[in-house]
Amino acid sequence: MAVQHDILVEGNCLSFKGGFFGFSAVVLVNVDGHGPILFDTGHHSTRLLLLNALAERNLKPADIKTVFLSHLHFDHINNIDLFPNATIYVSSAEWDYSQHPASEDVFGSQGMNEYLQRQNLQLIHEPEGELAPGLFYRQAPGHTTGSYLLHFVNPENKRVVLAGDACKTYRELATLSAANEYDPDRQSSKTLQWIADNADIVVPGHFPELHRTPHGWIWDQPSTLELIVR
Repeated sequence: MAVQHDILVEGNCLSFKGGFFGFSAVVLVNVDGHGPILFDTGHHSTRLLLLNALAERNLKPADIKTVFLSHLHFDHINNIDLFPNATIYVSSAEWDYSQHPASEDVFGSQGMNEYLQRQNLQLIHEPEGELAPGLFYRQAPGHTTGSYLLHFVNPENKRVVLAGDACKTYRELATLSAANEYDPDRQSSKTLQWIADNADIVVPGHFPELHRTPHGWIWDQPSTLELIVR
């Protein structure tokens, strides 16, 4: 089965004095013989970007029947209400963690958790498995206890990892060291090492797509984010 990905919203993280804007990547996955799958749904601030990107591909939110959430931080799940008819996959470990997050983790949302509880929520209990033919999920703890990623081999025989915040930026992949690590077992480095060993293409949670070359990881300049100074 051919599996291909299409980035609808590019991830980014813009720092400013006293805080940051962190807009997560939203990725459409197409599997031959299977309906479109959405990996994460992003932040309210990128809602129009997401809707417009779907429309450009002749898709409506109602066409999305499967959503896979890497983890339950608000910037990755805020737009889940656009897809009320979708089956929503998230790890059981992440669901449990989101009810009682680490004290320093302020990025969850009990309101979103309550919304998800009323939807067609499917909890994943296995550490790894197959979501659709040729499309695999895998536990990726570090950022949160229950973070998961998706991985597959594309038609060009490239190994692709949709990392979510298991790998947020180029720096994390290059150094195998993560910021904002809320998993008490501190497994980010192990997760990043697995990604580095098993990917030719990485879609980070908050950075443009990364490509392996003989000289290291490279990326294209983002196309969906423009800084306008007035």
